[in-house]
Amino acid sequence: MVSLSLCLPSSIYLQAKDLKFESVRKAISRLDLTTTSPLIKSSLLLKACIRSGNLELGKLLHHKLIDSGLPLDSVLLNSLQLHSCVIRSRLASDVFVGCTLVDMYAKSAAVENSRKIFNTMLRHNVMSWTALISGYVQSRQEQEAIKLFCNMLHGHVAPNSFTFSSVLKACASLPDFGIGKQLHGQTIKLGLSTINCVGNSLINMYARSGTMECARKAFNILFEKNLISYNTAVDANAKALDSDESFNHEVEHTGVGASSYTYACLLSGAACIGTIVKGEQIHALIVKSGFGTNLCINNALISMYSKCGNKEAALQVFNDMGYRNVITWTSIISGFAKHGFATKALELFYEMLEIGVKPNEVTYIAVLSACSHVGLIDEAWKHFNSMHYNHSISPRMEHYACMVDLLGRSGLLLEAIEFINSMPFDADALVWRTFLGSCRVHRNTKLGEHAAKKILEREPHDPATYILLSNLYASEGRWDDVAALRKSMKQKKLIKETGYSWIEVDNQVHKFHVGDTSHPQARKIYDELDELALKIKNLGYIPNTDFVLHDVEDEQKEQYLFQHSEKIAVAYALISTPKPKPIRVFKNLRVCGDCHTAIKYISIVTGREIVVRDANRFHHIKDGKCSCNDYW
Repeated sequence: MVSLSLCLPSSIYLQAKDLKFESVRKAISRLDLTTTSPLIKSSLLLKACIRSGNLELGKLLHHKLIDSGLPLDSVLLNSLQLHSCVIRSRLASDVFVGCTLVDMYAKSAAVENSRKIFNTMLRHNVMSWTALISGYVQSRQEQEAIKLFCNMLHGHVAPNSFTFSSVLKACASLPDFGIGKQLHGQTIKLGLSTINCVGNSLINMYARSGTMECARKAFNILFEKNLISYNTAVDANAKALDSDESFNHEVEHTGVGASSYTYACLLSGAACIGTIVKGEQIHALIVKSGFGTNLCINNALISMYSKCGNKEAALQVFNDMGYRNVITWTSIISGFAKHGFATKALELFYEMLEIGVKPNEVTYIAVLSACSHVGLIDEAWKHFNSMHYNHSISPRMEHYACMVDLLGRSGLLLEAIEFINSMPFDADALVWRTFLGSCRVHRNTKLGEHAAKKILEREPHDPATYILLSNLYASEGRWDDVAALRKSMKQKKLIKETGYSWIEVDNQVHKFHVGDTSHPQARKIYDELDELALKIKNLGYIPNTDFVLHDVEDEQKEQYLFQHSEKIAVAYALISTPKPKPIRVFKNLRVCGDCHTAIKYISIVTGREIVVRDANRFHHIKDGKCSCNDYW
């Protein structure tokens, strides 16, 4: 038996023996999970929680384990221990206890256990329903989450802001956003749409659906509610108060959105729609309001700057931080991975390990993604295998998808499908969709059809699968098969996700579709495109008509290429922004191969740096070269 005094510092040991609530609470707050034997420490404190009769303390400890970045397997062990203690204490029938267990299992990625506890509860309240719905959203079972939400309403339990936030996240992952729009209407009727967690979920949902106008409106509502009114309070109080300390104390009691959670939500929204100007404004207010050293906010700033295309600003925030946790390290590693700078991402990962910060599941997704973006096959295998052996992290579906992406990008399609077949659990649609994308790039129709079949077995109404397969047929000139797929989509009422690009100029977002002529400066934009076409052709650019997936003449295909939304957005940026300023273009889908080549030539003839964020990654293009090294 392990001695308690060996596991805990003497001060914490004495507090753990004392079964008073406040003593155990203090012991939990002082618990250091970065040193050796974190699970032994937590187990001993867990027993103290149960003996003191305070399940709230057990839940507090469980949340600390989650926030610590320990592997979810370890957090699940804590859930099982608490559940066992609950049963022995005959508390299992208590509603609050049941809600707590449902929530803990859901947060431990064990939604099946959550469902079992939920089904045994005699009464359900909004807490238990919301915890279970959140668990299914987290485990990417969106349809089940929405089904539960409907059952909740039929059971006459009123949803709260957290329920709507979770179910809107589920809607963001569905091909049909009709349900999400209906839920938005409900949140407006109930007065919940301007609450931070709901507003943030609305921004994410509309951004992913391609409805950027709605996403921006949802963001502006939150921005104005929290920051414009708050800034007024700042200016008024700053004149009346002498010290920063008294000012911050006053702000806390104004009732205006000045919490770290508010700022984190707004930064997340700015990142989602790619509005770096608003993100910088929020950053300025964060510093002004005294939250500049807040860990949660700094982590959100790193993510915001990374997703808005400014990796230098993200790194500056990271370097200025006095304390960093696993989320901090994971955010900056993920940022460099998405930008295609794998060497820097891996350098940061090794630095993180060297100073003793333990990676979690998400960290390894970022590391494997970094390897995938530049084709570091051996390096990726090393990290994939070290997850379990060095850090006791069991690879999950996302890690397998990263490896399939890596093998697929490298053209190792047979190795990729062998890897899928060797997985310890059934590959989900994400893995097969990743593989289908690789089949499209490498034009392997046979394996592509196999992947599409596997996806449609799991998600029969997924329009992306039909589109990918249709594009694969089109690249081979199989127009009859393309027509058959489109007819099938029409019969099933499946809607293709519309491709579009957008750019922010003077704090305004300008959105473009293929062949778009709706912009007030459309004539100037197309004149600029015509000039660019002549200049880059003189440099050696040859239009790649393979990327026109329509059965038309070659001359018309070339015309279509210069009407792609990426090129229109770049042309608008060139006529609207000063030369030294980098151009940042965002696209909701994968950037077109011909556009990628053309933009490299455009960067030469204009002398501009052009950053393109597509659905998968960033492309930093300067002087005719891209950070992806044409490996994407």
